[in-house]
Amino acid sequence: MKAYGRENAAACKRYKAPFATLLKVAVGVGFFGTGFASAQQFVGDNQWVAPTGVSTLVGTVGEDYSSVILIGALIPEWEFNAMASYYYDDPRGKSEDYVASTFWAKRRLLENETGSEGYSVAFGTGLLPDHLEEGSVTHAFESYFVQGTATYAFADDNVLLDLVPGVIVNLDQDEDDETTWGMTWASRLAVYGVIPQTALVGEVFGTTGEAYSEPSYRFGLRWESPNLVIAGTFSDAFDGSGGAGFELGIMYFTKPRYCIKGCQGR
Repeated sequence: MKAYGRENAAACKRYKAPFATLLKVAVGVGFFGTGFASAQQFVGDNQWVAPTGVSTLVGTVGEDYSSVILIGALIPEWEFNAMASYYYDDPRGKSEDYVASTFWAKRRLLENETGSEGYSVAFGTGLLPDHLEEGSVTHAFESYFVQGTATYAFADDNVLLDLVPGVIVNLDQDEDDETTWGMTWASRLAVYGVIPQTALVGEVFGTTGEAYSEPSYRFGLRWESPNLVIAGTFSDAFDGSGGAGFELGIMYFTKPRYCIKGCQGR
C-alpha cells in the first residue's frame, strides 16, 4: 500500500511525530485540484514505518478511481491508516459512482541498520482497490485482510525487491450471502541510480481463490525527496481486460507535532 523509498527512510530518522497534523493536511487536499494526488498507487509495500509521530498524507488520482490515505505513526513500530477510494463508475454497474473505505494497521517486525531490508505485517478491513473481487465491491467491516511484507536490497541498495503475500475474506457477498476467500500476492522492484533522485518501479499483483482478481502489472517513475514523493504510473491486467490505467500520486510527510506520549527529539 505504502511505498517509502530509500531517500525517505534515511531522512525521516531525524523525525519523531503526529496524526492530528494529517487531518489538517487532509483539509487542504483541495490544493491538488480536481482529484487526490499520491505516490501510493503501488500495491507493493516495504517494511519501513515512519518514526513515531510522523504523519503522512497519500493520495492518488487515476483513470479508474481516486483515493486518499491518512497515516499516523502514533506509537513506535506501528502505523495506523485510513483510506477512502472513489470509483468514477461503480464496479457492480448499479450506479454511476461508488465510495469505499479501508482501515488497517501496520507493524514493523525486523529491519536492518540502513532501513533497506526487513519484514512487516499489516491487517485491516475494507476494500483493496488492486485486489478487487470481480463483480463485487466491499465496505469496511465487510472484507478483512492480512498481508506480510519482505523487502530485500541488492547492488548497494540500488535495487529493492518487495514480496507481499496475504489473505483476504469477503463476507456475505451477492444475494446468496456467500463468504469468499482469496490469497493476495504482489511483488515490486525499484531500481535507483538511472535517473537522479528517481526510482524506476515495476510490480505485479493479483488474487487467487474464490475472491479472484485478474493478474495485473504496474510500472512507472517515482521521484523522492525527504518530505515529498511524486509518482506517475500505468497499470493494466495481463490479459488486457482493464486496470487502473494512468495514475498520478503524491505523498507528503509532516514534521513531528503530536504523539500519544509526547514526541522526542522534535
